[in-house]
Amino acid sequence: MLVDEVMSKNTEVVTSTASVKEVANRMAELKAGLMPIYEGDKLIGTVTDRDLVIEAIAKGKNLDDEIASIASEPVLYCFKGDDTETVLNNMRKNEVQRLVVLDNQESKRLVGIVSVADIASRCDSNETAKSIVDCCKHYH
Repeated sequence: MLVDEVMSKNTEVVTSTASVKEVANRMAELKAGLMPIYEGDKLIGTVTDRDLVIEAIAKGKNLDDEIASIASEPVLYCFKGDDTETVLNNMRKNEVQRLVVLDNQESKRLVGIVSVADIASRCDSNETAKSIVDCCKHYH
């Protein structure tokens, strides 16, 4: 199964100067767990719901601080033509549950987001199911 078959498309993005509060509210509205952060036309980072808790709230950030101040870097990504097994292994290795999806190696244009849940929703083999479990083991 390929990433393109399961990923979420039409991904919204935020600018690096948006406030932590603005991004948290937008993520809540969208029920999004990851938001790509752009500076101009360049993808500079991502923020997750977990980043909002650990990097913003727990570390006492001001809700008016720029979202770039808590961005996860470097940007972890995969390509829409990647096999989901490879992507799950990448997620497991990096201890993440979501990756931004780029179109190809040349243009590297953002085309979506893929999550463990996206892959699980189309799980078609015992091997994929095991990879999903392995990918989630770092969470307690």
